[in-house]
Amino acid sequence: LNDSRKFMHALTQLDDYQRLVMAISEKDIPRLQQIVNVALHNGASIREIVNKLEDALEGAYRPRGYGASDLDIATLVFQLGGSQLLFALNHSLGLPSIRTLRNRSTFTKLTPTIGPIRNEQLDENIHSVMLKSRTDITTQRGVSLMIDEIALEEMAVHFSKYNKVAGLCWKHSHLIDPVLRTYESAVTIAQKIHDSEVHLGKELTVIGVACFGEDDLYPILAAPTCKTEDAADMEGVLARAIERWNVTGAATVGPLWSFATDGDATRRAAGHRLFLKKPLSTDSQLYGVLSNMPGLNTLTGDGEVTLDFDFKHIFKRICTLIRSPAGIVLNNGRVINAMMLSRYLVWLPAYDEASVTKLLHPDDPQDVPRAIELMQAVVEFSKSQHALLDNSFSNDVDTRTDLMSIALLSDIIESILIPFINPNLSLTEQVHYLSRYSHLAFTIFRIHRRSFMPFQLYYDTQTAVKNVIFTIAKQQVLDPHGSFFLGDCGDDRLEVMFGRSRMIGGHNSGCSYAQAIDRLGAAKDIDGVFKRNPELDPGHQRLSLGKRIEHVDHINRLMWRGDIISGRCDLPSAWRQGREMAISILTSSQINPINYSYAELFRDPGTDMLRPLGMDKYFGIADEEREDS
Repeated sequence: LNDSRKFMHALTQLDDYQRLVMAISEKDIPRLQQIVNVALHNGASIREIVNKLEDALEGAYRPRGYGASDLDIATLVFQLGGSQLLFALNHSLGLPSIRTLRNRSTFTKLTPTIGPIRNEQLDENIHSVMLKSRTDITTQRGVSLMIDEIALEEMAVHFSKYNKVAGLCWKHSHLIDPVLRTYESAVTIAQKIHDSEVHLGKELTVIGVACFGEDDLYPILAAPTCKTEDAADMEGVLARAIERWNVTGAATVGPLWSFATDGDATRRAAGHRLFLKKPLSTDSQLYGVLSNMPGLNTLTGDGEVTLDFDFKHIFKRICTLIRSPAGIVLNNGRVINAMMLSRYLVWLPAYDEASVTKLLHPDDPQDVPRAIELMQAVVEFSKSQHALLDNSFSNDVDTRTDLMSIALLSDIIESILIPFINPNLSLTEQVHYLSRYSHLAFTIFRIHRRSFMPFQLYYDTQTAVKNVIFTIAKQQVLDPHGSFFLGDCGDDRLEVMFGRSRMIGGHNSGCSYAQAIDRLGAAKDIDGVFKRNPELDPGHQRLSLGKRIEHVDHINRLMWRGDIISGRCDLPSAWRQGREMAISILTSSQINPINYSYAELFRDPGTDMLRPLGMDKYFGIADEEREDS
C-alpha cells in the first residue's frame, strides 16, 4: 500500500512538472522569472506554481516588486523609445510602468542656463547631477573639467517651471528680461532678436566633470551660444567653472587637475591665458620631479591646473595634414602628402590601389578609426622597408630618399599614437614614447616650422603631452598605488555623451534647447545603466582588441594589460629615455646636430617644448596664426 501511494505521488509530481514545462513552452508568460521566484520564496509547490502561471496568462495575477535590472531595462526603453513604448512593453512583457519608474528611479535633470551664465546654475548642477549620485564614494580623485559644443536648432523655448524664455545666447541675454509677464514681454524679446541685439543659440556649450580613474561624466553646464565669444569671454566661463568647482565639489570629490578641450581657437587662447600664467612653485610637491625633466614647460594656472587637448582630435588633425596637398616636410625637403603615400602604401600586402585611395581620401575625414588606420599603415610600411633603407648602395636614390622621409614621419606618428592604443605598454613605456614625440617634434619644428605642422597643432600636441606628465605626477602625490589610464585625458567622455544624446534623438542632430537639456540628462541615465549592465552596451565595454580597426577607437581601462600603477613610473628617468630614443633617430637623419643638442638648448629658461625657438615665444595662440588644415 505504501509503495502504491509513493508511486501515485511520483506520477502526480511528474504530471505537475509536465504541466510546468508545457506551460512555459506553449505560452509567452510575462515576467516568468519573477513569478517563479515569488512562488518559491512563499514555499509553493510545483502545482501551485503552475496555477500561478495560468492565472498570470489569464491576467488574474501579476507579481509585485521589480528588481534593479527590471528598472534598468525600463529606463533604457523609456529614454530611448519614449513613454509609449514603455507603456506597450509594460502591458505585453510586464516591464515597470512609467509611474513605477518615476517612483523608484531618479532621472538626471540639468538646471538650464536662462540668461547669462551664473554661479547658482553651476552650483545646482554640481550638487544634483554629481554629488547626489556619489554619496557612497569617499575616495578622493583627481578631476578634469572638459568643454565642447553640440549643434542646436535656432529657436526660443519656454520653460513653464520658471515662466522664462530660454534658448537665447548667454553672452547677450543680459540685455533682456526673460520672464514672460505680459504679451509685451514676448514682443520685446522678439524685437531684440530681430534687431540682432540678442541671438538664438546656434550651438550648446557643455562643460562636464570627470574623475581620473573613473568612466562617468557629469554635465554641469549647458549654455546656448551664438559663437561670437572671444578669448576674454571664454576665459571668464572657464574661470567661473573652476571657481564653482573649487567652492562646491573639490572638498567632496577631489582637486581639479586639468581642463580639456578640442582644437577650438577661442578656447585655446583662453586656456593659454588661464593655465600658463605662473611658474611651478618650488614649494610644490611636484617640483622635485618635474624640475628634473629638461624641456618640459612647467607653467600652470592657479592650483597647478594644466590645459589639455583631446588626443583623438589630434590624430584626426595629423591625418588631415598628411592628406592635404601641402603635406608635411621633414628632414630632406621631401613633401609627404597623399600623392606620395599613394605610391608607396600599395606595397603593403593588405592594401590595393582602391583601399589606399579610400584611406587617403575618406568619405568622412572626422572618422577616428580611419585616421588611426592611416597612421598605423604608415608605421607598418616604414618597418617593412628596413632592407632598402639600410642599403646605402641602392641605385634608386629618389625612392630611398622618399623612404627616409616616411621613416622619420613613421617615428613621429608612432611616438604619439602607440601610447594610446597598445594595451601591453606600461606607464613608463608610454612616457618613453610621449617624450620621444616631444623631442622629435621640437627639433623638426625648429627647422621647418609651419612646413612641418601648423602652429596650433604643434601647440596642442605638446600641451597634451605636458598635461599627461603633470597628471601622472599629481596621481603619484595623491595615491601612488593608484593606476593612471591615459584615456582619461582629453574630452572623449564628453564626445561619448554627445553620441548618446544624438542616439536618443534618432541620430537627428537638430534639437531645441529644451530637448538638448533633456537629452543630456537622459544620456547620463543611459550611461549609468550601461555601467551597471555592461552586457547591454553595444559600445566600447564589450569590444575586444581584435584586428578590426574600429576596436582601437574604443579601448578602455578594463582592456589595459600593461602596468599602469602611477607610483612605479620614474618620470625623470622615462623622460630621459625618450630623449635618448629621439636622439638615436635624429642621428641617422640629415638634421644638423645643433637642433637636437637638448642639454644646450634647454639651458635657456625661455626655451622648452612649447617655446621651441626661445625668446619666451609661444606658437599657435595669436589670432593671425590661423591653422592651414
